[in-house]
Amino acid sequence: MSTSRVSASNHPANAGPQFQRILVATDFSAGARAALDCALGIARRYQSKIFLIHVIPTAVLQYVSPENFEEVIQQAKQFGAGEMRRLVEEAGCAGMVHEEILWGAGVWPLLQDFGKRSGVDLVVLGTHGRTAGEKQLLGLGHVAEEIFRLAEWPVMTVGGGTGKSTLATDGVQKILYATNFKPHSERAAAYAHSLEREHGGKLTVLHVVEDQLQSRESSQGILRDFMLRRMRKGLPSECVGNCEPEFQVRFGDAGEAILSVAHEQASDLIIIGLRAGARAEGQLPSAIAYKLVCRADCPVLTTHL
Repeated sequence: MSTSRVSASNHPANAGPQFQRILVATDFSAGARAALDCALGIARRYQSKIFLIHVIPTAVLQYVSPENFEEVIQQAKQFGAGEMRRLVEEAGCAGMVHEEILWGAGVWPLLQDFGKRSGVDLVVLGTHGRTAGEKQLLGLGHVAEEIFRLAEWPVMTVGGGTGKSTLATDGVQKILYATNFKPHSERAAAYAHSLEREHGGKLTVLHVVEDQLQSRESSQGILRDFMLRRMRKGLPSECVGNCEPEFQVRFGDAGEAILSVAHEQASDLIIIGLRAGARAEGQLPSAIAYKLVCRADCPVLTTHL
């Protein structure tokens, strides 16, 4: 392992991307509640508005006789409205949250349309643990993975099985930003530095050299020094002289290395960028991103180019 620091002062107050309108998709599970708590932790820093959305898919009617459709729909809406009120009351966020129940044939198309109409700039999803090391997004299977893959906005996934995230209670204190120097990683860097500035947290910038041959220590040393210099040069222009990130270089499997550093540092948030092609229909998310979302102990923020 190798680390390096550069000295810093405060960021200008208006630099970098802002999260002003946050969409939180809920199915009233523990994971969805954890997602709302984390969204509130960010919203309080950015003075954001939160849209708490529950979708009732038309699939609920597949075993209902046509003459009972309207009654079942109304019952589902009443249940959803009651659960929404309960969530908001428990979280103590009535003045920050706009609640809405959507009804239609597809969960993602409805969320996408709402997000575009509302000018959303962040989507927050809860996850459910299925085994010790595996989670399912939103409990909706392929629908949730569709949201994760196709959303044109940054997506934060939050697990509900590891206790209340420090992001929800104390803000983002320890940020881990993983880069491979591609354009989509550079976009993620802007979010990492914005969150660092707003929360006053510690930022670690990590690059993993996927060394399958386990090269000699001397060769790794040369590579490490080169990558450290490259990471310093890759700081966004508005951050030069205004940031104090820690730089690390690791060797091995990228996903495992990111998880390892996040665990060692007790990171509150992992940030990575995804290439634009990862949003294509029929394609799975990045293998590294999917591993992080499924196994990380902290929320994961993914951004698309």
